[in-house]
Amino acid sequence: MKVLLVELEGEQIRKAKEANGARKKITHAVVCGEYGQIFGTEKQCRKYYSAWSKIFPKLFGGGKEVKGYEPVSYESTFDLVNVLIAAHDSIGKKSESPRELSTLNPKRPRKKGLLARLFGK
Repeated sequence: MKVLLVELEGEQIRKAKEANGARKKITHAVVCGEYGQIFGTEKQCRKYYSAWSKIFPKLFGGGKEVKGYEPVSYESTFDLVNVLIAAHDSIGKKSESPRELSTLNPKRPRKKGLLARLFGK
């Protein structure tokens, strides 16, 4: 699945404004598959699109820019970034074995305190 940056058309913009508030400036959407979508200006959406396509490699195989894609819902998903973080973390925990975790956090030697260094303990 890829994260999509969608350039909305006239009727889609009308539906998105109706669902999210008439005063909002909406021209684009970022669609994250089953996790949800957000609507906003090109600048806002491009910022999230470029970040999420790189930050969540286990969820998305990159990104794709499209025009006129029909989203499932025209309502922005509340707290979408936290939904993505939770999904990404759960995939990460399933794929890491205990052996991999031990190589990531090797035991460091314990630091000696001042008195231990002075008296050689």
